[in-house]
Amino acid sequence: MIFKHLTACLGIGARGVIGALMVGAALLPGVAQAADPVTLTFRFNDPEQKEMRAALDAFEKANPGIKVNLERMAWKDARDQFLREAAVGETPDVVHIAFVWAKEMGEAGALAPLDALIKAKPPGKGLSDFIAMDLATGKNGKVYALPWTTDTWAMVYRTDLLDQAGVKTLPTTWDDLRQASRDVHAKTGKTGFGFPAGSASSGSLWFLANYNWWSNGKALIVEKDKTFSVGVDKADVVGTMNYFKSYLDNGDTPKSMLGVSDWADPVIIRGLADGTIAIGIMPPASFREAINAYTAANPGKAAPFKSGPVPKGTTVGTSHLGGRMLGISATSKHPEEAWKLVQFLNDPSIFTGAYKSQFPAQRSLLQSVDFGPELKGFAEQLTHARTWGPYAEGPYAMGSMWNLTGRAFGAALSGQTSVDAAAGDLLTQIGKLNAGR
Repeated sequence: MIFKHLTACLGIGARGVIGALMVGAALLPGVAQAADPVTLTFRFNDPEQKEMRAALDAFEKANPGIKVNLERMAWKDARDQFLREAAVGETPDVVHIAFVWAKEMGEAGALAPLDALIKAKPPGKGLSDFIAMDLATGKNGKVYALPWTTDTWAMVYRTDLLDQAGVKTLPTTWDDLRQASRDVHAKTGKTGFGFPAGSASSGSLWFLANYNWWSNGKALIVEKDKTFSVGVDKADVVGTMNYFKSYLDNGDTPKSMLGVSDWADPVIIRGLADGTIAIGIMPPASFREAINAYTAANPGKAAPFKSGPVPKGTTVGTSHLGGRMLGISATSKHPEEAWKLVQFLNDPSIFTGAYKSQFPAQRSLLQSVDFGPELKGFAEQLTHARTWGPYAEGPYAMGSMWNLTGRAFGAALSGQTSVDAAAGDLLTQIGKLNAGR
């Protein structure tokens, strides 16, 4: 009766009264209002966009107050782009980075320290369960990222093309690999070793050069008694440059590969899938992409692929213990929500469900990994993988060394600069990095 009397006196309908009451309530202190959802941006650099979106959808369902925009970036552009954005305060909330970028980005002020978030809500079984925490921790002792996935690089082969070329066993030395590439090209007309030979920043030549040095007992950066120095001489650099240049000069690796810098470039993945490339080198996610592409194009056929360790030199073939970390931007307005996302992406269910194409960086979870028959070479290679160690801990900027090495090798392989001049210039520039610290 009171409600009817009120509407009659005011000369408005029931809907108008309800609306007025709701507006009034909104202005009253202490009355809870439904908050707009927090929106995070997650920048992701690997090829599994579909799988990652499915994982983020599951996160949004479990956290209805948070929305996540998935932003894509190629690895070759990711480091420099993030640092440029950080300089002007416009970065994604959560960023997908390589193991070796965390220290540099944290100490540059681009990543937020995670220590308070970790203390309030520890991840998984605790930090001791995560590999490569040394790479996630700055010289000031602060943690700037959380290891997420781990992997290493290994050699991958089209076994049908090796058979056609008369290559009966997988190459075990760099000389074996060189001969197998020649044989494939000579007897099938296909590309032998299809490696990325381009000089773009954060390119793949960095890995190839270091693997070759490591397999011969050398390293670009070495440490002794907490003193860091360059561990290769000009002859070492010239020898490695000439080795990879010989593929291009002989033609078993086409010169068009000088335009390819990314290990996951479609030219390489498609070439392995359609049989125009016989040999590659890459992380497991890229290899899986090639296998999936072959299977999609050839339903019902067994994929003719094998993987094997990086070739030996004077010592065992060694690759890097690589992987990805997740960091929170120093400019994120929602660090607690961002930390929820980082923790969610490290949940065991992620690696057995939507994102099972990657290996977890948690020791307890790695023990249950099933590599599958095609990836046995990666399992073997992991036993001979090393961390970047002195590269990341010393006075040399890791990203700068990476870019300098790629440019020097690219110039030498393309013939833009003589091998001798390119090798000398690389060592001079690396030395300047140390002098400038």
